[in-house]
Amino acid sequence: MSATYRIKFVCDSAADLPAAWRSRWGISVIPVFVNFGDESFPDDGVSLTHEEFYRRLDDSKVPPTTSAPSAGVAADVLREALSGADHVIAFIISPSVSSTYNTVRLAAQQVSAERITVYDSGTLSMAVGWQIVAACRARERGADVAGILQAAADARERADVWAIPGSLEYLRRGGRVNRIVSSVGTLLQIKPIITVKNGVVDSKQRARTLKKALESVAEMIRQRAPLEGIAFLHTNAPDLAEQMRALLADVLPSDPERTITLNVSAAIGVHFGPGSVGAAILRASHA
Repeated sequence: MSATYRIKFVCDSAADLPAAWRSRWGISVIPVFVNFGDESFPDDGVSLTHEEFYRRLDDSKVPPTTSAPSAGVAADVLREALSGADHVIAFIISPSVSSTYNTVRLAAQQVSAERITVYDSGTLSMAVGWQIVAACRARERGADVAGILQAAADARERADVWAIPGSLEYLRRGGRVNRIVSSVGTLLQIKPIITVKNGVVDSKQRARTLKKALESVAEMIRQRAPLEGIAFLHTNAPDLAEQMRALLADVLPSDPERTITLNVSAAIGVHFGPGSVGAAILRASHA
């Protein structure tokens, strides 16, 4: 690849990539939208801060919803990124949980189909983020578009995410995981452990208490060590993220920058509600 060939990255806001990392690697963001009644906010952390989102969530009589950005909004972000690049790769959360992927594909066709690659991450939150990190490192090594996409695909296989919802009510409202919610029926003490992998939303494990759910997730992560990266995820519940971190203190990555804690995007918070906790990991490569 020519030294002057410029490749830029774009992601959507539900990838939960930390702002400092986006700044470091020049990554633009296509916002998912959060809707409270007739009010619609881009999930950019500015128009609707975490504090304001959870205040509204607690006060609102009408449940909030999320919506994909319009093709016009996505096209504007892609066009701006492409103005300083020869090729743009857009990393988007799984189409099984959001219509954002299809919107961005449409926008890419409108802007420049041959110069924009829309990549299906097959997952959400920092399980997408770790794929973007792998792509950034590949770009730093001088990889071309094909090499970057291969690095991301490899990370996709090594990335996993688990979530323990604080309440089933928000999942019921969202309607995207009705099969999971119905599978636990009315057993109020059951805590489903939700995963999103290769476009499949599932709940293969359940626990009777939050403590057991945390221990179950920690054990699944421990079985996948050594880790290249781990993000402890929560919805306005940092104490729960710290509890999970404490359970895994002995298997955290050697590089402290590869262990992060995030209050996830409002777009994800809409569907999980406050008091949820989870983790997204990247297993170490054996290559």
